[in-house]
Amino acid sequence: MLVPLALLLVGLWEQQRGAGDWAEVRAEHDRLVRIVADLEARTPRDGRPDFRLQFRYDGQLYGGPYAVVKAHEARDRMDTLATVMEWRRRLPPVAIAGGAVAAGLSLLVLIAGAALGWRGRRSRDALVRGFSLVRRILPAALAVQILATTAGFVAVVVFEAGILVRGGVSGEGMKLLAVAAVAVGGTVLAAAGALVGLRRALDAFEPDPLPILGRPISPAEAPGLWRLVEGLAARIGALKPEAVVVGLTDGFFVTAGPAELEPGGARLSGRILHVPLAQLALLRGDETAAIVAHELAHYAGGDTAYSQRFLPIYVGVGRSLDAVAARQSSALGPLGPALHLGLFVMERFHLAVRHWSRQREFAADAVGAGTVSAEAASRALLRSGAVAPRIAETLEAAAAAPHAAPADLVAAMLDRAAARGLDDPAIHLEAEQAHPTDTHPPTRERIAALGQTIDANLLTAAGVTPPPHALGQLAAYFADPAGLCRAATADFLDAVRARDAAFRAELEATAAGVGTGEQVLRANDRTRGLVLVMAGGLFAAVALGVAVFGIPGMLPREVGVILVAALALAVVMGGAGAFVLSRGEPVILVLRAEGLTVPGLDRPIAWDDIADLDMTATYTGIVTRILLPPAAPWPQRLPGHHAVKLDAKRRIVTLPLPLPHKLTPQGFADLIGTYRAAAQARRILADKAVRSEAEPA
Repeated sequence: MLVPLALLLVGLWEQQRGAGDWAEVRAEHDRLVRIVADLEARTPRDGRPDFRLQFRYDGQLYGGPYAVVKAHEARDRMDTLATVMEWRRRLPPVAIAGGAVAAGLSLLVLIAGAALGWRGRRSRDALVRGFSLVRRILPAALAVQILATTAGFVAVVVFEAGILVRGGVSGEGMKLLAVAAVAVGGTVLAAAGALVGLRRALDAFEPDPLPILGRPISPAEAPGLWRLVEGLAARIGALKPEAVVVGLTDGFFVTAGPAELEPGGARLSGRILHVPLAQLALLRGDETAAIVAHELAHYAGGDTAYSQRFLPIYVGVGRSLDAVAARQSSALGPLGPALHLGLFVMERFHLAVRHWSRQREFAADAVGAGTVSAEAASRALLRSGAVAPRIAETLEAAAAAPHAAPADLVAAMLDRAAARGLDDPAIHLEAEQAHPTDTHPPTRERIAALGQTIDANLLTAAGVTPPPHALGQLAAYFADPAGLCRAATADFLDAVRARDAAFRAELEATAAGVGTGEQVLRANDRTRGLVLVMAGGLFAAVALGVAVFGIPGMLPREVGVILVAALALAVVMGGAGAFVLSRGEPVILVLRAEGLTVPGLDRPIAWDDIADLDMTATYTGIVTRILLPPAAPWPQRLPGHHAVKLDAKRRIVTLPLPLPHKLTPQGFADLIGTYRAAAQARRILADKAVRSEAEPA
């Protein structure tokens, strides 16, 4: 609201100033018209000079025919200035309208967003309907906001720049006009880019399939598990899942959208229940029943369908904000109101979604507790947190060394839990259980909602080390538990190897991206030299024209000053351009696979020795700052290269570089990033090679 209101107020202020400036210039124009008419009427018709004719302007007194000439010049200049002031006074209404539209739209969206958020916290259907409307309307509202704010901003800047014309454009005035032109141009381009991005944000969104590392299990392969699931679904009045997937990596969860199984890429759709094998062995029967009933309760309450409905809304609103945020840094502020407006709407959306996420988790917990007991459901929550570290440790060790992983990771998880014990459940009370699509309230709040007190007895029961026969519990669920555990282990290790292979291929491609040769970056001095030479030639032509033809209406002394100034500029600029061209295009950096060489330093800087690097674009080029760690060799500056700055205390090397030939600032930054990524890729590949040599065949 502040930026649009500021534009509105500035527009009102400029409207008063614009009217006053126009009236003042118009009055001066009319006065000069009368003076010119009077001087022309008094000028002798026979062409004889009459030095009684006088004209005073800008502190100078002109007499005779020169008075008439200068009066004509002043009138013509004031005529042009009056036209400029006429157009200038039309700009404040644009700023006022732009600020008013943007402020009104902001207020409307703020009220609508708050109202939709309030309604959304009272009805999930109202939440989906309201924010479905937001997804369609918000991009258009942001577009209007951007157009109005940009128009107001441009009008304000152009109005203020117009006052520079009144006093004559000096060197300082030219700089200010250039700054105004850059500000207006950058803002207009950024606004246009944001509008294009908003148009693309309206495109239809189809959610990607949910990746699940696991395999589907049929009723014949898991008769006990399917009986448990179907019995609980019938008991709580929920739809039973159309597919059950077992795996090692995730916990219990349900989904109703498309899914893609790893490894292999098999596609599933419809209602899917994921069951983790390790938890089936590590949890008690009533704990498992409470958790499965909790997940099936999401089907009974339509939670999964609801999640699939609001996901496209969430992504659509997010796309709109991304389109504005991507251009905000180039717009000097006018895109800020649109971005903050969208963020406010998204915040209302988050609060409503979080409200229903908490409510549906508490409701599902109550359903799960109703199938067994509140104590068993609370124990299941605590025990899930206590067993999770042992499972994660086993999987991490297998992923780090798949060649040495056991054939049955479920048995390995149980062995690790038996040997080390489980975590103290109390340290996981504030944790929010992981879930691939939804959020959960902290465990402490979920147990409190079940009416249970977290006492020593409950914590002790949840943290009991699994007995040696825990693996045998799987026989109650599966026809061939040992074979299924080995198959799930093979799936996990195959996925790990596939990801490692993809990662290695990416590393090799990155390392090979810079090749083994060197890339020499040269300063883009040729263009600058040619511009200076052409400017010098232009001033030389001006000097020649003044010397040959003179300047009508000016005194010889003034013509001489202009001639000397033009000749001086021609010599200075032409000489500077010739000097720049004579140097050619000097080398500013040499990039190699192992490091970069800087003219002016006595040694190269290895990519692996760079702890951090940042770049800042300036008017003259790019300032690059390199941070070297204490263990890295410290370079020394060669004589005659004072541009390179060394800060040995802070270990920073500063390189003020001109823009390299045929590279934009972003292109230069991307090139440096490519070389650093290639060096990092080679280092990772070398580490992997060392580890592989130490591995048994």
